[in-house]
Amino acid sequence: MATIKTELTGTVEKQRSVDQIRKAARQFAMQYFHFCKTLYENFGHDKAKELVQQTVFNLAKDRAEQMRNKALSEGKATDTVEDFMAAIDLPFDGWIPEWGENHCPYAEVWRTYFDEYPWFKEFAPFYCDVIDTTTIETFTHRLSHRITQNVIVSGTACLREYYESDRVPKGEYTYGE
Repeated sequence: MATIKTELTGTVEKQRSVDQIRKAARQFAMQYFHFCKTLYENFGHDKAKELVQQTVFNLAKDRAEQMRNKALSEGKATDTVEDFMAAIDLPFDGWIPEWGENHCPYAEVWRTYFDEYPWFKEFAPFYCDVIDTTTIETFTHRLSHRITQNVIVSGTACLREYYESDRVPKGEYTYGE
């Protein structure tokens, strides 16, 4: 079995690390669903979506500003997708490409809610749209992006395209401010 060397504790079996990351991701995915459900049941579709967008946008801004500030303090660039990927704070060991549609632990959990809560089919990929777009916009101050395939909806991989934005350098973000 593969092991991962850690600075503080020696080595950890990779399977254990993957399991732990996916357990944490499962709880986050459940929390996001219940957050959306509470808003949806109390305020209806439109207000719930507005509040979800505001919350996820603020989360993404906070997260990306921290990544950007860390990169800049280390003398690293923040202009490209490659710079972003070098600074990203996701635990990629929990996202297993070989698992296809279930490679993303969020998607694996969120799809389980669709039959009972069909309205969530819109809110689940909305998280990805807002968080992923806002993080690249905030980190680079010049790029934006769109998801062209999301495993929550279809396919076995999440696909995206990044592009230069005329609005982002002016501080105009896709989902807020």
